Amino acid sequence: MSEQHDYDGIKYRDEKRSPGIFRLLFLALVVWGTIYTGYYLFSGWSSRSEADAAKKMIDDQKQAAHKAVEATVDGTSGSGHKVETYLAAGKQLFGDLCAACHGETAKGGVGPDLTVSKYKYGKARLDFAKSISEGRSGGMPAFNSQISKEQVESLVEYVLSLK
Repeated sequence: MSEQHDYDGIKYRDEKRSPGIFRLLFLALVVWGTIYTGYYLFSGWSSRSEADAAKKMIDDQKQAAHKAVEATVDGTSGSGHKVETYLAAGKQLFGDLCAACHGETAKGGVGPDLTVSKYKYGKARLDFAKSISEGRSGGMPAFNSQISKEQVESLVEYVLSLK
């Protein structure tokens, strides 16, 4: 008898079974896939928990940076005499360090207008202190190595007094 079969006028060739190594590999893949799927489903791992961990790490870094800025600026206006002293020193520092970009009247130039009511990075004391000491991407240099904490405070007072 031949190796061909005839069913409804269609001739089929009798194929041999696949080699044993291919069947073994297929079986190994099925076992591995079952174990991997079970591990993934029951281990508790998820991309959501990974994203939450990354978000928590970023929040912790922001808190640490916020605390560092709080150490720079006390967040209060202080006494009237202290504020006036800060304003005078801040005006002098502004003229020396900031006027080149923000203009003598802080109306803007290369840098943004500082007399507007809304700022890109916020208008709180801590936001200003961070901008001055750490700088911002896009052209604002960091001044923490050039001026003291008290000078940062005086610049913050002066910029907040601008209208």
